[in-house]
Amino acid sequence: MRYRPQRYTCPHCKWDFARRKRRCCPGCSTLLLIVSDMLSDAELTEIRSFWMWEPLKEKWDFIRDWEEHKVEAMRKFEEYAFGRGGGLGKEEKRHLPLSRWLQ
Repeated sequence: MRYRPQRYTCPHCKWDFARRKRRCCPGCSTLLLIVSDMLSDAELTEIRSFWMWEPLKEKWDFIRDWEEHKVEAMRKFEEYAFGRGGGLGKEEKRHLPLSRWLQ
């Protein structure tokens, strides 16, 4: 899995380039973010809309509204964590019966 593409293709203007300066496309100045770009939640809220590299899909994903995206991501995470087989952090303790040797 690649956390950043080897070559960048701008999803807006289709410009193909190898280096991303200032997190932007050199052709149209579209903001392109990858995992290693350490931006705070406040900065992303201020920016509001941008393109983010999705490593699992290996393509650019347009984030129209950061606040909505954040809420949707938390909902999906909670659905995944708590919706499948009891969820995380809710493990039940199971006691195994004593073996014949200990009885």
